[in-house]
Amino acid sequence: MSVGFASFRLGIAELAILGLVAPTQCDDLPEWSVEDMAVFRQAADLVLCNGENVPWPFRNGQDALTEARQVVENMESGWWPQVDVSGGLDDQGIIPVHDLTLPALWGAECLLARMAHRNLLASVPAVQAVELFIDRANDRLEALQACQREGRVADDVPSLEDACEDLSDALAEAGPVFMVWPYAKPEPA
Repeated sequence: MSVGFASFRLGIAELAILGLVAPTQCDDLPEWSVEDMAVFRQAADLVLCNGENVPWPFRNGQDALTEARQVVENMESGWWPQVDVSGGLDDQGIIPVHDLTLPALWGAECLLARMAHRNLLASVPAVQAVELFIDRANDRLEALQACQREGRVADDVPSLEDACEDLSDALAEAGPVFMVWPYAKPEPA
């Protein structure tokens, strides 16, 4: 039997999963409850199964990401904004989308904390790439929050794809990256 390693690219979905499994705790807000963490875990499972483009629930239905967003909004209004983009056959309609900026930001903060725990220096390119991703994610989150406040679609908000690619490249250059996700077993019907 032979053993091999697969190449791994860290993407928005992977950072969001990490962030949903280990959400950021804010000093000025209460701690996440066990129930909150269960909702976040279900949302992480949904992202694990669907990737970063989780479809919006049909006809205003609920899914785990919608519920996770509501938990966050109940904690601090406006923290995880509702994001609408142009869409439809002629791009004249407005379509709600699941935006993973906030949980991806949480994932990057968790990753940075783990790197600090391993005593990596700030000069290490991987640490710098995580810090740059966090800065860009914060900028994107602020832009999305402004779109929600002003009732605008988020078509012109810069993507995190380039920052995520740079982060993934820097991590790969630093050494092997192992990401282990728990097996997502479907709930019995």
